[in-house]
Amino acid sequence: MAPRSLATLGLLAAFIAWPAQAATPLDELIQPEKDNSACFQRIYDAAHLRQHPKQTTTAITVWLRYETMRGTSDLALGFGIAISRRRDALPFFAQGDCNWDEKANRDVGGRRLIDTLNKDQAAVCMIYARPDVFDALSAQEGGHLMFDRGKDRDTLMLYLNDSMIMVKRARRSEQLDIKFAADDRVFLLRRTDPKNCAAVENAVTEPEPGVAPRQR
Repeated sequence: MAPRSLATLGLLAAFIAWPAQAATPLDELIQPEKDNSACFQRIYDAAHLRQHPKQTTTAITVWLRYETMRGTSDLALGFGIAISRRRDALPFFAQGDCNWDEKANRDVGGRRLIDTLNKDQAAVCMIYARPDVFDALSAQEGGHLMFDRGKDRDTLMLYLNDSMIMVKRARRSEQLDIKFAADDRVFLLRRTDPKNCAAVENAVTEPEPGVAPRQR
């Protein structure tokens, strides 16, 4: 998927800032308050990977954090993700902004976007083509994904599209178009200790020397 400008989709305002809304299942995963964060993770053992040879994902971590927009009281839900894959020594990272959408799983024609998500509502996230620390490219789209609360407040269901722009930590300025086949599109993650999201937080928030972080 080639990166496209969020502005051309008319979605920039919706995904960069959104005011307080009515309670949603998303609130059970993370309360919409400034600086609140949550960490969800799944690490697959060797037995699982042997039973699912077409699955390339070996581990996946999601970091959520609420921030206020500069100069306003509006909240924005930041999203960070790390994915480890077979035959890749280092994980891939991506970052974006999320919003709860009552029609997230329907296209403009009313058709279901993700069959395995058997409802319309979900949190939809627009992914940046490069992390927030690269100011010049922060509004460039790198794909999208959806997630929802699982059976309880400590589980998260993640639904990936067929591709997403991601980066490696050592070379975050390099865009990598990562493809996801059918066995790497739906994941059930569980709440975990916040320290397990430290690598994700660092990869999407720590600027390189001489690079100023984007002002939200």
